[in-house]
Amino acid sequence: MAAKDPLWVWGLIVLSALFDSYAAFVVKLKFNQFGLMDFNSSALPVYFWKLLQSPLFLSALAVFFLAPGIWFFALNRINLSLAYPTLVGFHLLFVLIFGIFFLGETLNLQKAIGVSLIVLSLFFLYKS
Repeated sequence: MAAKDPLWVWGLIVLSALFDSYAAFVVKLKFNQFGLMDFNSSALPVYFWKLLQSPLFLSALAVFFLAPGIWFFALNRINLSLAYPTLVGFHLLFVLIFGIFFLGETLNLQKAIGVSLIVLSLFFLYKS
């Protein structure tokens, strides 16, 4: 972490990644519950109506729109070359955690190595 960047700025980046990851997780969870969308039928509006009736989906929609605002506040105080890799790294980490613990996805060796490399790359990025 750069000495001149306040800790709260890093917190905003992590929060933005968490919000965006939460939104992706909820959308995937609802897609799993409702099944595949049929783009060639009149059932599509019914599918979207079911989504809009879900408080969980509405919360995901809210944080999905809030995440970029939080991100923009952080960008006002930090270099993009540090902030963006951090955002992407935490986003990938959160999505992996949500997928494994809440969607029953598996953690295989390739995913574990990939996450390790991402965390390691963030470490080296801050050391430079």
